[in-house]
Amino acid sequence: MSEKGNYIYGFINISEEKKFDYAGIDGGEVCAVPYQDIAAVVSESPLIQFNSMPKEALLLHLAVYQAVIERVMRNHCIIPMKFGTAVRDKEELLRILEKGYDQIKTSIMDVGGKIELDVVAMWSNLDAVLKAIGEEKEISKLKEDIASKSPDENLEARLDLGKMVKALLDKKRDEHASDIMGVLKEEANACRIHDVMDDSMIMNAAFLIDKNNEGIFGDKVDRLDERYEGEVNFRIVGPLPPYSFCTLEIKKDDFSDINGARELLGLGEESTAMEIKEAYRGLSKKFHPDKHPGDMEAQKRFENITKAYMLLSDYCEDGRCSFREKDVRERIVIKPLVQQGAH
Repeated sequence: MSEKGNYIYGFINISEEKKFDYAGIDGGEVCAVPYQDIAAVVSESPLIQFNSMPKEALLLHLAVYQAVIERVMRNHCIIPMKFGTAVRDKEELLRILEKGYDQIKTSIMDVGGKIELDVVAMWSNLDAVLKAIGEEKEISKLKEDIASKSPDENLEARLDLGKMVKALLDKKRDEHASDIMGVLKEEANACRIHDVMDDSMIMNAAFLIDKNNEGIFGDKVDRLDERYEGEVNFRIVGPLPPYSFCTLEIKKDDFSDINGARELLGLGEESTAMEIKEAYRGLSKKFHPDKHPGDMEAQKRFENITKAYMLLSDYCEDGRCSFREKDVRERIVIKPLVQQGAH
């Protein structure tokens, strides 16, 4: 029989237990487990190893995860938790709420009354855009040069032509994206640029806006659509919870990594950030590559010392910290999920 656990979808700002009338991952009942004036939205389910799951099954679970969050959003400001986050029992869940209370509360206050809108801009007709680029003077000239030579002679020229067309397409895309972002950022509290999937996509970005300004934001997109006269196709996805701005994750430390770093820096069972820094300075001076030219062992040791310092600095960011196994294994930190492209 599979081990039971509690999947965490996110956090809301209520102080009492609550049951929701819809199912979560694997059909588990969705409910809110409170701590002070915040609560975790969870459902009980057999613990699943998402990282070893077939893609099709994973996508189904992801869809349920998003559906739960977006249904809760209808009545509550919800801070999403990273997909696949699970705890074994209520005791661990309450410890997470206690340890992460300040971060969770701050996140709820930061995005209260706000929604996420994702905007995708695509070329309405990529072939037409490429045709127009192909008619530009420098491209036309290169095409003529290629046409006048044999296939063996113009291979490099053909490669150059492809690079020039791609560079001009990227330039045109960047100019349009910059223009679109400039208009939409005026109405946003924050925005985050996501990767474009292929050459047909001009921009893929998320905007955090006040819930009451959704209509105004939509009007801005409509005016951009009119400005580009059908050249660009716009799609708005949302309103969504603040996935791109405030998704949280639980960070747990590996004792063997922490202990190995502690031993490498010569530290005791407790330390402060300053003591970690002083130990690093002493060892880095001793093993700096400039003092051991050509010594690969010293170079490797210096790199390991630097990695140990970075690991322990992150671990011991608040005052005095313990490196004892029990304390390391019980330490829980809730942080915003690191994402690229914030503005």
